[in-house]
Amino acid sequence: MRPNGALSSACLILAGAALVGCSAPVAGDAADASGAMTQGVVLVERAINLSRDVDSTSFPVEADEAALPSAAAEGAGSVTNVSAKFMRLSSATDPELAERVVGSPLDLPAAGSCMVLSPAADDESAISLSSLGSIELLDAGDVTMKTESTEMPLAARAFPDVGDLVFGVFYTSRDATSDLPAPARYVFESSGSGLLDRFAFEADAPAGPEEVRIGDVDLADGVALDAGVGAVVQWRADEDGRAQDVIYVDVTSARGAAVRCSFKDTGRGVIPGSLLDPSTLGPLPANVTVAVHRTRQAPFSASGIDLGEVRFDLSVIGRARIAAH
Repeated sequence: MRPNGALSSACLILAGAALVGCSAPVAGDAADASGAMTQGVVLVERAINLSRDVDSTSFPVEADEAALPSAAAEGAGSVTNVSAKFMRLSSATDPELAERVVGSPLDLPAAGSCMVLSPAADDESAISLSSLGSIELLDAGDVTMKTESTEMPLAARAFPDVGDLVFGVFYTSRDATSDLPAPARYVFESSGSGLLDRFAFEADAPAGPEEVRIGDVDLADGVALDAGVGAVVQWRADEDGRAQDVIYVDVTSARGAAVRCSFKDTGRGVIPGSLLDPSTLGPLPANVTVAVHRTRQAPFSASGIDLGEVRFDLSVIGRARIAAH
């Protein structure tokens, strides 16, 4: 967890605000004699559309920014994405800033609190590329993700140029409708290359959110909310989950403004009424999407990788209408 961050334009996973967020582990002494180090970031995302007409802006998009919104627009029931990046960072590069530039971080408020994600903050010109140093995205050979029911080779793609400071390849799933079971154990393997040793590691995905209700109404049925009145969100707590699992809820208006609240996985949380009003989400009545996520972050160790993290983000998405009370 890190203290501050901003969210990206593609899916409101990044937006400016003073936050507590999820990002790269602290580098510490994890560097070789030259001062360079290798950081691995693996993301597994699955979004289930409960209402069949969910706005695509609520779907997580990281590596393949076109895949998830396109599938959502078609009313897909489940939209998925797997991505992996293995970054070689120079001694001058801040690992946290590097992860932001390559599009991997998730920023969250502290558990029990909320923040406003404003589309006006998407530019985030505060990031100075000149302060980064170089970032090389390493070829790891053939990369494959496996579960008990799924084997998914990931596709290697060239990373878009970012000021001539970021270069190389990253890996992503080929199909946004691939089966990503949860809960499940995931195995990630690479054949290795001249730049990175062969490796294999495992990580356990939590269950996706289930039995989600807003007040007394199932999220799948569509929800009516009163402006300025707190909304009680309920879900089935994951008794087999881990203490570090987090539930977060995004309420996103058609104009792109959003509220994000983060909760411990206890089965209940409240979105403050002060955030469900025109000053935050725009003129009323407002049609919004409500996305309830369960996320888990876990470190991994692999040969040649100094810092490694897997993040699972599993969500269900429905619609709501906010009107004056």
